[in-house]
Amino acid sequence: MNSKPLFLHNNLDEYFYNRKEDIKKLKYQIDSLNYSLPQQILLTGYRGVGKTYLLKKIMTEIEPNIICTYIDIAKLYARTKEELTIETVLIELLKEMNQNIQANNYKNKYKAKITELINNLKLKKYDFHDITTILDMPIPKTETNYGKLSQFVMEFPQKIVDELDELNGFVIIIDEFQMLRKINHLDKFFWLIRSYNQTQHNVSYIFTGSISRSSDIINELNGESGAFGGRLQQITINPFSKEETKAYFKDKMSEIKFTEEGFERFYKCTRGIPLYINSFYNVMDSNQIYTPEIVKKTFFTNMEQILIMWIKIWSSLNNNEKNIVEQLVEEDSLTWSELLKKTNISRGTFNKYLTSLKDKGIISYRNKKYSIEDEMLKTWLNYEKEVYGIYPL
Repeated sequence: MNSKPLFLHNNLDEYFYNRKEDIKKLKYQIDSLNYSLPQQILLTGYRGVGKTYLLKKIMTEIEPNIICTYIDIAKLYARTKEELTIETVLIELLKEMNQNIQANNYKNKYKAKITELINNLKLKKYDFHDITTILDMPIPKTETNYGKLSQFVMEFPQKIVDELDELNGFVIIIDEFQMLRKINHLDKFFWLIRSYNQTQHNVSYIFTGSISRSSDIINELNGESGAFGGRLQQITINPFSKEETKAYFKDKMSEIKFTEEGFERFYKCTRGIPLYINSFYNVMDSNQIYTPEIVKKTFFTNMEQILIMWIKIWSSLNNNEKNIVEQLVEEDSLTWSELLKKTNISRGTFNKYLTSLKDKGIISYRNKKYSIEDEMLKTWLNYEKEVYGIYPL
């Protein structure tokens, strides 16, 4: 047996599976850049469902007349010494756009044109001090340096497309965008993007992240009063169906054998989420025929390896966040006031951590009640409490 990677792997052709309809759907949206009809997209899905894998796969298949730039906000935040700021994100975006242009050899072909374009942009005296709106869209009051930087970066992709005859579009992917919550006055950043994007005919943004669909940040980005005001096309990447999971085993992991009931139990455990399927597969035995009982025993015996993602996330939570999650494990679902009463912390602190947990895709809000978003996390915490008498520290 060969182990399956649990995180993004460079060999996409070897480890990427299926998603033909999702690829077709996203490629169709991206292809609209060829007709100067850019689509703006919000890509959502459960943690571990394969959103980043899917986007990386699409990036390798995009026609050379469209440049694709990708930034991972979680990685940027992790390596930023001080607070994450709008300026930090803009500089990272500019750096990645520049690298993509060089990777596509446009710099060598059009070096003089690009140099002239950049010099012209640098020479402009940008200053937003006296401007409060652009095309009726509000923008933040800024310092001069921020104004120059933001306008330069926001104009850059469309200007490049305008200057290069062989280019029809620019795609900007902002992954783990929920981590932008670390920025003070995040709404200003969303409005900044929207204020330029609405007049750019060859630039598409794709925002994606592992967040609860009820997360406030989605409303801030695409809600009725958000920057994009519902204009983002929201595409959900779903887990594999039962049939797709069977086909995945047949094609990639055919040495594993199930009884019919055993496979049913396996699918119920993993819910078709590729990360769980792969991590479960890595602890399975090709000499075994998996019945429901053996699937259950294998899961509980190897839970920490199968749920390595959630264990890492759990260890990163503070005590207040863990307390909120533990209350929801105990009670299944609670209203805001019921949950506040059980956590015994101030309203301000409670709301802060409740928002954080939704942004991390740990809890969701449905039918006026909060609950655990992922059953795997809930199962692990219940098991730890039952076996050891306490929740994990």
